[in-house]
Amino acid sequence: MLAAPIHPLDTKGRPIILIGLMGCGKTTVGKALSKRTGMPLLDTDAIIEEQIGCPIPQIFAEKGEAHFRALETALLRYLLQNPTPNPSIISTGGGIVVRPENRRLLRMLGFTVWLNVSINALLVRTARSVNRPLLQNTDRRAVFERLDAERRPFYQESAHLWLEASTMDVNTVAVRVCEEAEKFFAAF
Repeated sequence: MLAAPIHPLDTKGRPIILIGLMGCGKTTVGKALSKRTGMPLLDTDAIIEEQIGCPIPQIFAEKGEAHFRALETALLRYLLQNPTPNPSIISTGGGIVVRPENRRLLRMLGFTVWLNVSINALLVRTARSVNRPLLQNTDRRAVFERLDAERRPFYQESAHLWLEASTMDVNTVAVRVCEEAEKFFAAF
């Protein structure tokens, strides 16, 4: 038997969407939010892998990043046109904001939260990662610095809430997101 959520939210049927660089904690925070609110967690990368039938690194290797970004756009369009029966938490891939259409779709779809994390924290969090195509490089710091410089304006444009999460524990982040989501959805 599942325990009742600690903090049920009335999201007017719309999701809470987590964006940010790889390693910022989208999946971890998504799990904490799911437990806290009782809302299911959806992961855009996992959905794409399931639909395409192969892992993200293989999609990047065989079809390229542009093809993968087009798959993300198609998924966002689908989610906007076919809302889930119950509101959800959506964890996205770090580069979903690269396409202008995706930034617009994210804001239309639900309450979008940018989990901003320092480069040093990202390096620690991804130190053992082998399943991130853009980190298959010897200088991870340079990769993160480049991605941060390129994507920061896109995260800012996409997000309803910018949350500095470098030093917050996952439960503090989840509480903050719930508080801000409550305010956001109350305006509807």
